[in-house]
Amino acid sequence: MNGVPRSQTTKKLLIVAFDKTDGAEILERPLVSRFALQMLLLRSVMPEVRMRSGQASADDILSEVCRLRVAQKADFAIGITDRDLVVPDMNFVFGLASADGACAVVSTNRLKGNGQAPYHERLLKEAVHELGHVLGLTHCDDPRCVMHFSNSLRDTDTKRDTFCTRCSSKLSHSLQ
Repeated sequence: MNGVPRSQTTKKLLIVAFDKTDGAEILERPLVSRFALQMLLLRSVMPEVRMRSGQASADDILSEVCRLRVAQKADFAIGITDRDLVVPDMNFVFGLASADGACAVVSTNRLKGNGQAPYHERLLKEAVHELGHVLGLTHCDDPRCVMHFSNSLRDTDTKRDTFCTRCSSKLSHSLQ
């Protein structure tokens, strides 16, 4: 299964593009075709966030994404930023999802390099991964599944942009 089963009521996904990131435009069409969600794109200025060694707090940006989700009356939200993200106890993250399962943020910063095609593929994989968390999935042991944890670009490049059979099944059951 490559996407999410369509339900009777269409839920709304807010895509927040911070500053001048190109990530939101890259993701909008593939996410519309993959997930049965109505998309709303919003451009926003990056809020003031805590910094650590030139990296932005993923938690602070995630809080802003969640605030904008509520303000826009969206069911889910994903923020896209060019800033390098950090969380406590890690030296960087590609993305982060909220504990309540409604919001996520993805950074394009470490996904670039080796041309546009790999960048677009990596961005899609990380966005689908974080949206998987938003929709209730946890990390998967299958290194080819999009829900596998990526600790490096090599991990991201190894996995597919789709859910494995087990994660697809969990996703189908959680949306019914």
